[in-house]
Amino acid sequence: MEEAPTLAPSIPLENVQEMVRNDPLHVPIGYVTSQEELEKANYMPHLSSEIPVIDLALLSNGNKEELLKFDVACKEWGFFQIVNHGVQTELMQKMKDAASEFFNLPIEEKNKYAMVSSETHGYGKGCVVSGEQTLDWSDSLILITYPTQYRKLQFWPKTPEGFMEIIEAYASEVRRVGEELLSSMSVIMGMRKHVLFGLHKESYQVLRLNYYPP
Repeated sequence: MEEAPTLAPSIPLENVQEMVRNDPLHVPIGYVTSQEELEKANYMPHLSSEIPVIDLALLSNGNKEELLKFDVACKEWGFFQIVNHGVQTELMQKMKDAASEFFNLPIEEKNKYAMVSSETHGYGKGCVVSGEQTLDWSDSLILITYPTQYRKLQFWPKTPEGFMEIIEAYASEVRRVGEELLSSMSVIMGMRKHVLFGLHKESYQVLRLNYYPP
C-alpha cells in the first residue's frame, strides 16, 4: 500500500473542550486575537460584504451567468457558498449529529484517536507550529479521506456507532462536488472540462470536523 502523505507536524496542546469544562470563564491569552489582527482580517475595501453564492446545478449545466459569477468569486474572493449541490439534507444532518456525538464522548475515548506530534491526523489541534501564533478556540478531528490508499484508519473513530460509514458517504459526496467545481474552473479558464480534475485526481482530500465551545 502506498504510504499516506505526511500532513504538517503540530505541537501537542491541551484540548479546548477540556479547558472550558475545567474553567468555563477563562480564555488563555494565546487564543485571543489582537485588535490589529482583526482589522487586517476585516480589511477588504474592494469587496462586497456579501459572500458569493453559486448555484452548482446551474454551474454544472454550463449556465453562462453562473459561470461568470463563479469566475468573479474565484478571482476576487477565493471562496464562496454553494447551493443546489445535490448532497442530501439527511446525509448532512447525519454528519453533523455524528460529529456532535463524537465530541461529546469522554476525553479518554476521544484520545484513542489523538494526533501524534509528527503529523496532523486524528483528534486534537492541527497546524500548531509555534508558541507565538494565535490559536483557534476549537478542537478538531482531521482525516484524509481520498485517495483511499492514503487513509490512516487508526485515526477514524469507531464510536459513535456508524461514524465511519457516515464519513465514507459524506466524503464521497464532497469529492463529487469538488469534481464538478474543478470542471467548471477548467471551463472558465478556457480549457476542456475535465483537465483540472485530471491533474488533481490524486491530490488528497481532508475532512476536518471542528468543535467550538458554546
